[in-house]
Amino acid sequence: MSAVPPEPAQDYLLLRSRILSLNPDEMGLAPTNETPHVWGIVTETGYDVGSATLISLADGTTSLYFSTGGGMLGSSEYIPLAEAAKALVAQAEILFEQMTSTIELPLPEVGTVRFTILTYTGNFSTEAPLKILSTGQHSMSSLFTLAQATLEQLRLLSEKKRKSL
Repeated sequence: MSAVPPEPAQDYLLLRSRILSLNPDEMGLAPTNETPHVWGIVTETGYDVGSATLISLADGTTSLYFSTGGGMLGSSEYIPLAEAAKALVAQAEILFEQMTSTIELPLPEVGTVRFTILTYTGNFSTEAPLKILSTGQHSMSSLFTLAQATLEQLRLLSEKKRKSL
């Protein structure tokens, strides 16, 4: 039996709500040849200790927030991170039509990954067990793999920033 995650921090809930209802115009995002429908993806993973929310936008901007508070901000100016985020968004462009149009987006259950694709016409979402995604045996495993690559670049950027202090 898994533990019940702690209640999410209010700041986290506000940030999450903001990105899920954001107008892409506010971020200066517009359709491109590579991503004519999708402007971002929110990848959320439920853990015993809370949820982790990775946000990747079509311009390469990336951030990671934890439901317990805190997170990491990435810069689209850090090329490896921007490229990883853009690859994730490009894959979301390919897969979003396999998902369900959605308005209600509760936090994911423990052991579950939810992908919410942010399109110019609304949000699309699907979820899958973390264990199955990580084996590569799920139709959304490619998104999971690219999200992990984006997280790795965000971690490397954070490490680089820490060393420069």
